[in-house]
Amino acid sequence: MQINVTLVGSLRDKLPKAAKGKTRLTLTDGATVADAIAQLGLSSTGSAGIGGVAVDHSHRLQPGDELQLFRQLGGG
Repeated sequence: MQINVTLVGSLRDKLPKAAKGKTRLTLTDGATVADAIAQLGLSSTGSAGIGGVAVDHSHRLQPGDELQLFRQLGGG
């Protein structure tokens, strides 16, 4: 299956600049958000969303999903 991925904020730097933080992944059926993160070679991300709705890293992806990945923000 194929999904579209958008890396937000500083995660955009993990892709070539010309990609503008966007890429398309081919994953096996039943793949999770964590599988997508691993395929991108990211050690960790904070939050994930599909269609503007927050999802857990164990969420099973569907063909054509639009996955957004965000770096965890610190604060205080």
